[in-house]
Amino acid sequence: MSQPRISVYAGSADGNAVPTRIIQGEKTLQARTSHYIAIDTVRDELIAPNPFAQAILFFRGGANGNEPPLRVIQGPKTLLSSPDNVAVDATHKEIYVAQFTNDAILVFSNTARGDVAPLRILRGPKTLLDRPIRVEVDPINNVMAVVNDHQILIFDRTAEGDAAPKWILSGPKTGVGTSIGTRDVKLYPQGKKIIAGGLIRETGPGATAEESAPRNAGFGYRGQRFIGAWNYGDTGDVAPVVALNNTPISKIPGSRLAINPAAQELIVGGDGVVFIYKLPEMFAPAK
Repeated sequence: MSQPRISVYAGSADGNAVPTRIIQGEKTLQARTSHYIAIDTVRDELIAPNPFAQAILFFRGGANGNEPPLRVIQGPKTLLSSPDNVAVDATHKEIYVAQFTNDAILVFSNTARGDVAPLRILRGPKTLLDRPIRVEVDPINNVMAVVNDHQILIFDRTAEGDAAPKWILSGPKTGVGTSIGTRDVKLYPQGKKIIAGGLIRETGPGATAEESAPRNAGFGYRGQRFIGAWNYGDTGDVAPVVALNNTPISKIPGSRLAINPAAQELIVGGDGVVFIYKLPEMFAPAK
């Protein structure tokens, strides 16, 4: 059984690198299963969910060893239910959590602690939220992206209540959705791009029944793994404008994402490895 930990590596790490520090131990209050971590660069804090404790943990940026969190959001007023993701908007001093279990997006102050109610809740039939697993925020262009069961939904950043999305990426040309392998989404404000991974299914004469199956076919769905980018405003069944496809050379390991626009780098994690790709075309400025 794996031990709960946050491992920190040098930015230039390569190969079988040793972490520069590890946050681990019972005082950290981490869960055995945690699928995400966020960084508040303004407050210099690491933020991690604990889905088993219905909690969000805040550590100092330089935390090391068996170090307790600075503070914890936890309790019935929070409405947290098995949270396993968190996104930071340091500009507006907020954090966002996508709630898979009750089809909601919860927004808290980034200084919140204890049993506090969300600042805003996005939930209701007009939102089209359906088992959302990831949320990402662009504080510059004031949009929010959510990975849904078979879509990526884009909302106004401050959307709350039963608000409809601005744009919807959905359909076989998009290749996105939790049910077909999308596990993350990133927003690139300067290029006004939505970046996500998924699977493009085979639909030609030689495709098998499974490869041509509907988009809700589940996690056994087969096709070509890719990481793609869409322009802000793209909606409907739209193919990505830029795509990194899985090949014997690229060997895309998964769809957990980070971006380093200054270096024009796309960082992809999965299957126990992290690959870094140089992709200038994905980080071109918005036209």
